Amino acid sequence: MTDHTPATALRVSHVELYVTDAEAAASAFVDGYGFQVCATAERGGGPEGASRSLALRQADIVLVVTQALDDTHPAAAFVARHGDGIADIALSAADAREAFADAVSRSAVPLAEPAERDGWVTAAVAAGFDDVRHTLVQRPAGHTDTAVPLPGFEPVAEPAEVSGEPVGLTVLDHVAVSVPMGQLAESTGYYERVFGYASVYEELMVQGTEAMDSKAVRSPAGDLTFTVLAPSPEHDAGHLGDFLERHGSGGVHHLAFATPDIVTAVDRMLERGIVFLGTPDTYYDRLEQRLKLNRHSMAELRKARILADEDHGGQLFQIFTRTVHPRRTVFYEIIERAGADSFGGGNVRALYDAVQAEKAEHEAAAHADGEGA
Repeated sequence: MTDHTPATALRVSHVELYVTDAEAAASAFVDGYGFQVCATAERGGGPEGASRSLALRQADIVLVVTQALDDTHPAAAFVARHGDGIADIALSAADAREAFADAVSRSAVPLAEPAERDGWVTAAVAAGFDDVRHTLVQRPAGHTDTAVPLPGFEPVAEPAEVSGEPVGLTVLDHVAVSVPMGQLAESTGYYERVFGYASVYEELMVQGTEAMDSKAVRSPAGDLTFTVLAPSPEHDAGHLGDFLERHGSGGVHHLAFATPDIVTAVDRMLERGIVFLGTPDTYYDRLEQRLKLNRHSMAELRKARILADEDHGGQLFQIFTRTVHPRRTVFYEIIERAGADSFGGGNVRALYDAVQAEKAEHEAAAHADGEGA
């Protein structure tokens, strides 16, 4: 693997979602997750089409929601195919022209040649899965306001105060991607070859008749990790197959936001109306035997339905939101790391076992009731 020079080193700039209604999407992040609208952009026509965008920030997380205002903007076709979803994982570069040339020389698919506007330089290459892209962003000299993600955005003069207690989300921990069967090696290999990513995790996870191949790759800067999942050819496609069918292809199925205190973050998000996936009590009964917790109490985890896992580096705590997407695709993860570097693979197995055990208990109780009748 060739070293990447400082001029082409890339870090996360922002994540852009294409949506049907930018105001509604922004309000969902503000009201439910504690983000703050910090910049807006109106683009009128031209080859790229007309659009409206709002940029939102919380700590070091910057999200952009973009709505097409005519059929020529790429957001229109994206939303028609997938519904609202993650379309662009933008990367900041010290030299966008050199970063673009370097990526293309390593077989990246070019989508937009470098262009300069108001001192900004942007370009774009394809991501390693379906129609997601990576915009490369070079800011003007001396421009340090990360709340303004792209040229054409105007900062909000007086951002509205965040209502309620701060949620406490800090950074984008990882991006979870689903790809069709047989495309895992191709997708992760793209990042290893083009951007110099390193493999940090690989596992076949089997639950009953379902299974998925998984591999995580991390950027040289260490601030962007993709966990890529694909149905295993020897097993049922299961929920990954459901996502691929409903989404219309491979793509991002969730973003994971990190927090230093997941119990507090979840409590405050619940107050804001966010609904999380439930976890059976059997999971926590078994967790007491599986882990000796180094943070939070078992009672706190049980009450909030937070999951816990452990690897050689330490423990992690995670929970997933219930999707409100019309196609039941995109959702979000909240994660706290206490030394762990993995992604909760042990929870996949533990949850499956807990669900199966609880199902068996209910069936046994129903059978006993039937005999006693």
